[in-house]
Amino acid sequence: MTIAEADSSIAKLPKVSVTRMRRKFGIAAWTVGVWVLFSVIVLGPLCTVIAFSFTPVVFEGLGGVTFEWYRKLLGKPDYYTPLIRSLQVGIIVVVVQLLFGTLIAYSTVRRRVIGARILDAMSNITIALPSVVVGLALLAFYGPFGPFHAVTDFLFGDPLTLTWTLWIVVLAHVLETFPYMVRSVAAVLQKMDPSLESAARSLGASPWYVFRTITLPQLRPGLVAGSVLVLSRSIAEFGATIIVVSAVLRTSPIAIYGEAESGRLELAAAYSVILMFFSFTAYLGMRRWLMGRTSADGTT
Repeated sequence: MTIAEADSSIAKLPKVSVTRMRRKFGIAAWTVGVWVLFSVIVLGPLCTVIAFSFTPVVFEGLGGVTFEWYRKLLGKPDYYTPLIRSLQVGIIVVVVQLLFGTLIAYSTVRRRVIGARILDAMSNITIALPSVVVGLALLAFYGPFGPFHAVTDFLFGDPLTLTWTLWIVVLAHVLETFPYMVRSVAAVLQKMDPSLESAARSLGASPWYVFRTITLPQLRPGLVAGSVLVLSRSIAEFGATIIVVSAVLRTSPIAIYGEAESGRLELAAAYSVILMFFSFTAYLGMRRWLMGRTSADGTT
């Protein structure tokens, strides 16, 4: 068949069929392009880290499979302690944010404080700041030459500093993560009908009873989503932590940095895979809980 005959045959096809073929071809091309970009930018690096964690010696190539790095990481306290500490700090931070982040979100959305809009805007400030700036600010405020030291010395005659303690690490993670809880809870609050709360208060219910029985149950999706984001962000926090942490209080990201700097990429990769597992498991749990709740409510 000649080119002219082929063109003639295509011209005889119904216009609807030609349009449909072009649309399918466009979707196929777009799909391939998007997946290629996603694989190169996201999946490629993550899969490489996973491969490194099972490689005997990365500098000799990816040949062979070993579980040596996981056995070493999970079998020696010096190696698995940073993992436990990251989870410990993360859980403490989630509990703090469930109280602190929810309080800030409720106060700003429901305009319970003077300057609510300013407070709402400033609640995002730590997202805009580099993590190391947050760490340095904490070190300056809670360190031996900062205001916290001077005030405790004046009030109690016994100066208190949080430098090189677990609590300054917790505070660093609280500062880094509270915008995620605030935004998650605020998004749900903004969609809620405040007339339900007003009606309950008009019938004599106390503010705490209204919050506990009406507001809080509707906030659960935001609280769950915020908790997962806070936990994942806390586990991954590096910039502020490396400024305030001591050698004996290493978290997992600090351990990953140290192992990578020492050339032990395989062990650093094993740490990374375990952190990815924890974060991804938390995300799947949140997603399943929310989808189950949506199905039970009969919504889509």
